[in-house]
Amino acid sequence: MSIIVLDRPGRPLLPYPRWLDAAPILLTDRPAPAVDDTGYGGVRFLTGLGFAAAETAVRDLAARGQITAIVAVDPADQVRAGGLRDLLGLPGQSRDAALPLADPVAARALLRRAGVPVVRRAGVRRVCDLYWYAHRWGYPLLVRRRRAPDRPAVAELRDERELRAFAAGRLPVDPALVPDLTVESPVRGARHHGPGIAVTDAALALLPDTPGHPRAVEAVRTAAGDWLVDTVHYDPRGASTRAAVRAQAALSAAAQEAAP
Repeated sequence: MSIIVLDRPGRPLLPYPRWLDAAPILLTDRPAPAVDDTGYGGVRFLTGLGFAAAETAVRDLAARGQITAIVAVDPADQVRAGGLRDLLGLPGQSRDAALPLADPVAARALLRRAGVPVVRRAGVRRVCDLYWYAHRWGYPLLVRRRRAPDRPAVAELRDERELRAFAAGRLPVDPALVPDLTVESPVRGARHHGPGIAVTDAALALLPDTPGHPRAVEAVRTAAGDWLVDTVHYDPRGASTRAAVRAQAALSAAAQEAAP
């Protein structure tokens, strides 16, 4: 029986064996010298920790013995971990539950279907998408990375001249090679984090609430005084990281309270 931990660099390696009171198996793309394997039941080094590599490793481990849980702290791994839980029939957050917290376009679709007002945002896969939304929404447009946990801004396009320059200099001609981006109509008003107003309360009610996966929601106020949901995402800072790790490992509440 094994707990699988998906780990990636960017933060110190957490003390998973101590937190879990177990010898988990670590799947990581850290360089081998950076990993102290003390307390682990095994360590596998996977370049890039992509889904195919992780799925292959997890399938191989499942064929050798029972896997009881998958733990993933980094926001970039939530959908991947959910898909693996679905594959193996494990408890915890599913891929469908993880997707709105990882993908702003999926989150917007979920909230809009329920009538929750949201900032205008859409996926960009082709150059023509930028022109379409410029025509539909007007300028300025804000282009962001879709899959990055913090969704850094790539460019702000204030007019057609800037759009043409961005498309010519940053986007390849082949649509298959266009980076996975989003475009939005930015709103720069006052911001509200967490529950407490109608739109954020409605968003939190719609988003799956799975133990070990704390959620964050943020709204922005328009010039007309209306509140729009801007972002929803998995937020590892929203609760004790140790508690989140133990909850993802499906440890009982009594075991969590008794653990050192």
